[in-house]
Order: sequence, then structure tokens, then C-alpha cells
Amino acid sequence: MPPSAFRPMKPGWTAVADALAEAQRNEPLNPVEHTPHSQIDPGDNAFLYQFVPVQVAAKQFAQRGLLETAVTKYKEAIPILVGNGFEVPLPTVSGGGLYSEKYVEMPLFKRTALMQACNDIGQFFMKTGDDEEALRWFLEVSIIYKNAHLHDKNEVLFDWFDINIPLDLVYLERIKALVFASNVFLKLGNTSMGAHRRAECTKIVFGSPPGFNIKCLEGMDWKNCLERLPTLRHPDPKLSLNLNIQCKELQAMGSWLKIQIPSDKNIQRRSDFASFVWNGRYYVAGGEKSMGGPFFRDIRYIVLSDLEAGWHFHLPSYPIRKSMGGRMSNWSICVDDNKAYIFNGSPVVDYFDLVAEQWSSIKTKFPASLNGPHGPWPVEDLQDYSMVAYDGKLYVFGGTYERCEVGQNTLLELDLKTHGWRRLSGYPGPKLTAEYTCPGPRRYASMWVDKRVSGGEKIYLLYGDADRVSAKQGGQVYGASGCYAYDDLWSWDIRKEVWRRERIDGNPPCPRSEMGCTFNEKLGMTILFGGYSPTLETYLPEQKKCHSFTYFGDTFLYIPPSSSPSPSSERPKFKQVITRGFPTYRAGAHLFTDPATGKVYLFGGYTNSQLIPEPRDDAMRSYADLWQLRLDVPGGHFEDANLEEDARTARVGPWQRCFNCGNAGPWKKCGGSCKGRAFFCDSQCLKDGWKEHRSMHNCRKK
Repeated sequence: MPPSAFRPMKPGWTAVADALAEAQRNEPLNPVEHTPHSQIDPGDNAFLYQFVPVQVAAKQFAQRGLLETAVTKYKEAIPILVGNGFEVPLPTVSGGGLYSEKYVEMPLFKRTALMQACNDIGQFFMKTGDDEEALRWFLEVSIIYKNAHLHDKNEVLFDWFDINIPLDLVYLERIKALVFASNVFLKLGNTSMGAHRRAECTKIVFGSPPGFNIKCLEGMDWKNCLERLPTLRHPDPKLSLNLNIQCKELQAMGSWLKIQIPSDKNIQRRSDFASFVWNGRYYVAGGEKSMGGPFFRDIRYIVLSDLEAGWHFHLPSYPIRKSMGGRMSNWSICVDDNKAYIFNGSPVVDYFDLVAEQWSSIKTKFPASLNGPHGPWPVEDLQDYSMVAYDGKLYVFGGTYERCEVGQNTLLELDLKTHGWRRLSGYPGPKLTAEYTCPGPRRYASMWVDKRVSGGEKIYLLYGDADRVSAKQGGQVYGASGCYAYDDLWSWDIRKEVWRRERIDGNPPCPRSEMGCTFNEKLGMTILFGGYSPTLETYLPEQKKCHSFTYFGDTFLYIPPSSSPSPSSERPKFKQVITRGFPTYRAGAHLFTDPATGKVYLFGGYTNSQLIPEPRDDAMRSYADLWQLRLDVPGGHFEDANLEEDARTARVGPWQRCFNCGNAGPWKKCGGSCKGRAFFCDSQCLKDGWKEHRSMHNCRKK
């Protein structure tokens, strides 16, 4: 669960903004004339005599407005750096992935020159309005730099450690790529990624070597961005009303619809629950209302073909063993062969028989290799992990437990026929080992299976965070004063049993954890919603507070190559879904798909109460609302959407939301003695939320 503390705005932000604004009036750094000769390998600078003239010619064409010719000219120069037959940007389908032996072994100054070339080409595409190509080239700068981490194979680092490269130009090109990409994302309405890219620039400036020449950062609008971006929400209601599809390759239109459920057929608000879909029903199990409870052990379901009938309550609660403390939260449930399996790290794996509607368990066996130098295993308090079921097996990745709060990165496989576990990759902790061949230790990663993807069945793993704060509080290794949000996408080849780090192409969400995630087989794509960032700050002017974290309400699609409609869009990529209205900013919500219809729904989740302009005793606000997402893609049920109503809802801003369900809209104020401190979207929500509102605001009916 994220922290609830807030702190004042950093005075350092203003100082950096002023310094960088002053730097805009100075001449930029020239890579050839101003780089100290000691930073150039004398044995490798002969390429400059070939590369620089072509580079200069390309820029001259660009200055004359001949942008296509400039791009062509620059592409002629790239083989001087990488050799003939090597594709830049890296291919994402054949071969694919983020790793490149060429980039790893490339000499420092050649690598830097290639980063500069990618930045220039990206700027050329920006000027032509080709946002997709521009982002590809700016992303390549980051990929070239990330491959530099792999150069020293004797010192493998966790992702939260940066490397120190003794060349100012490397930092300059990284900053340029982040700033230019941020501008494109903000233009497209992706405020979360736009703000994140700018925040990364600030970290680079603070973390650059002594003597780094910040005067080279010309025309990057630092002061305005550092003051404005932390005030934005994601999506920002002030901007979402005017957003339109500007690039079909990077955006899709969508609409959220709240499902009305009778109050006597609804369930309690909750977060940290488990859920799954089976036989036309959506099941919810366990969870908690707030960090202090109450904690739930129930299992409920709703029939997807008859949502208005509400939730069914007759199923038996989970019989948690006394040794497990009576809590059923932060776990996952997956279905195989009409059984819903739940896992907490113990060799005893419980399951709910969906036909007989009763609980039972199986005894499993872990390999001896897990109980070795990296710490004793098994445990009975594993939480926050990711789990999927496929082809008669459960796959479990990461998570935290008492002796490993930062998170671990073991990928485990349970064969549901033999009841035997295998360790496929990673280590259980707490003595973690840094590796480049598999994802780093984390919690709350999004995970899904795609059996239709090009190249065979794969498990995908996206983002998540390392809880370094809890590790520090517990006196454990890798503790720090801040958490780390991962910026990576991995695929696990189920047949070849190997990880591959993928490019994050297109218009993706910024790094975060606790996203809602569902793979929709009918649409052939993954849908993502909301989540939480422990590193992206939020400044609320109305409260004059700066929070060290952010909650999201934005929606994205990940489209694998197998579902691409045309050869021009073969590359797997992300798209942002543009919606006028949206559910409340939240983390821990569950997205799920009705396999029969392909309809996408969202349920539950929570947000930090300090981000809601109402005084609350609890540190968090949880939800029990149900929403449907309509997408303007073939089979996305967009014909039922009402965009005019969505636009009318969006005009009210971020805070005129229903007190009970969080739905944004032009709702009626409470007519009691509170003088309209709360809004309610309909009589049902007024009935459901009246008791809490009366207690919180001391409201009485007039």
C-alpha cells in the first residue's frame, strides 16, 4: 500500500527551473568542437571525417525545409557508425527485443554520435507531423543508452542504479530525447508520460557528473514545465474535453459507462481483492475496505449477461487457516479445469471447486534449489505477486514477503497434474542477485498470456515497482528513501523458456504499478487502466500540497504483432484511449473481459484519501463500482457509446464526483445541512452512500 504522507514543493525544482531557463540564452554545445579530446578514443575517431560532413548536410537540408531529404541523408550516415546491414531503430518483430550486441560493444563516442543522429531524425519527423516515427527515434536514444549498461559484464546492476559515463554529450542526448518525446506525448494528451519524461530529465541534471554543462540545454522550456506538469492529473479533466484523435496509429477513442446495480444487491467497497471470470460469471474474493480493515474472506459473483440483477451471495467464505492471520488480501486467483486456485507461497495450494461450490486444497512440492543461499523457501506470507494460468499450469512471478519487502523476481511454474513446482528464472530473495536476462525484483506487475502472438505462446510482464522504502524501514538490503517504478516490458517464451526484454513502442502509459489489466482475445489486444506511481509527484494547488506519488485514471491498449491489421503497423505498440469521462483515479482496480462477448469491465480499487478534497479519517478510499469500457475498434461495442454525454460529464472538472461511486458528472448536491459538500449521481448512490456522508460531514436531512 502506498504512503499517505505529503511534503511541501521542493525548493530545488524552482532553482533548477531558473538555472535551466537562464541556460536557454546560451549557445548549445557542439559535439565536435566542444568535446574535450581526452573524451575521444584516438583510435576510433576516424569515422568523424566521414560522419560529420553527412550530418552537416542533413541539417542544412532541414534548415531549407527539405525534411524528407534530411532524413534520407542522415540514414546514409548511420551505416558509418553501425556498419551495413544493421537496422536502426532496432526491429521489433523479427529478432526483436531491446538487447543489441552491436549497441553493447559500440565505442563510447560512436554510441553518442548515433544517439545524436536519432535525436535529429526524431526532430525532423516532429516537424513533418509524423508523431509515431518521431517517438520511435527518441525511444532509440534510450535503448542505445540502456545497452551501455550491459557493456561491463563483470558488474551487473539493478535497474534502480544508473551508470556514470564520463562524457557530457551522453547526458545531453539523453535529456534531448526525453524532452522531445515529452513534447510529443503532451501534444497527444498523454500527460502521464509527458510529465514522467520531464521528471526523468530533472533526475539526469541532478545526477550528472560534476562540471556538466547545462548551458547546452537550449529551447527546452524547463521553467514552464517544472511548474505546470506536477499540477496535471492523468488524464487531466481540463484537457480531456478538447482531446481528439490526432494520430490513429497512437490513439483510439473510448467511452466509460457506469453499470447501475441495486444497493441491496451490491457488495462492500474493497481493494487488494482477487477476481476471475468463469462460465459467464465474474467472481470477486477477499480484499479489504481500508488499510485498517475490515478484511473480507467472502466470494461473490455477478452474471455478466444480467449485471442489473446484482451480486450473488450464497457461496461459502474462504476457510483461512489460523496460521495465516485471517486475512485474504493481496493474492491472486487463476482458473484451470473448473477450479479457482489461490496461492500465498505455501506448499498447500487452496482452490475453489466452481462446480461443487466448495473449498479444498492440494499439497505441492517445491524444488530443493529454492531453499538455498538466497533464503529459506517456501513462505506463507507471499503477497503482491503476479499469476496467470495456461495449459494446465500456474505461473507466479515476483511479490513480497516479510523477509523480502523490496520484492523478488522468481518465476515459478506449478504443474497442476503432478503438483510439482519448478523455478524457471530469478531468485526468491532476500539475497537478491542482479541479472540482465530476466526482470528485476518487484511487486504489482501486470501480467498476461497471449497465445496468438507471433512466434508462439508468451507471458508478458509490464512495469511494477520495487518497494525500497519498506525494505529500508525493515533494515533489509536495497532499502532507500524512495521506491523504484520499473520502465520495462518483458516476454517469456513458454516453449523456449527464455525471457526477452521488449521495446515499449508507441504511446504507452508511464511507469507505474497496480494497473488494471486484461487480455481480450476477441480484440487481440491487452487493455490497461489506472495504477499508481511511487515516484511521479502530484501538486494540488487547492490544497497547497505536493504528494510524492500519483494515481492514474488513463486507459491504454497494447497491440501485439499478431493482431495488426496491416503490414504498415506490424510493430507491437501501445495506444492511448481517449475518453471524455472516466472512473476516479485509482490503483488496484481489476479489468476483466467477458469471453463470450469481448466486453471489457472494471471493478473496485482504491485511491489515497489525501487526493480527494474531502476530510477523511481513513488513509485510503476504496470502491465497489462496476464500469464498462467501449472502444472504437472492430468488436469494441463502441456503437453503444454516447460521446455527447461523455463531454458533458467531463466539463465539470475532477472533483464534482459522486460521493459514493466516484463517477464524474453534473450531479446534484446533497440537500441536507452540509450545504452541498457532497454530490450524488443518482438516488441509488445517495441511498448507498448516505450513512457514510452523514457521519463524515455531520449532515442531517432538512
